[in-house]
Amino acid sequence: MRAAAREGRQESFRTDIERLTSRTGNRTPLSMVTATNRVACLRGAIAESEHTATAASLKRYLEDGLSTKDIHLDITVSIDH
Repeated sequence: MRAAAREGRQESFRTDIERLTSRTGNRTPLSMVTATNRVACLRGAIAESEHTATAASLKRYLEDGLSTKDIHLDITVSIDH
């Protein structure tokens, strides 16, 4: 997953990424691959479900989950099998 800071939310970007990579509150925390002050590349294992059938459905699922945690990032998702 590639996560980018949204316009107007750059000040919370690092905190949002730390929350994503923390084991607290996440069933499957993500691992940081690389990051700058505005963009981060993360990876993690996911279980197969209707939400993970396509990259588009996974993106929608993740965006919905992140917004409920007040994490606002622009994300791009790719699924490697």
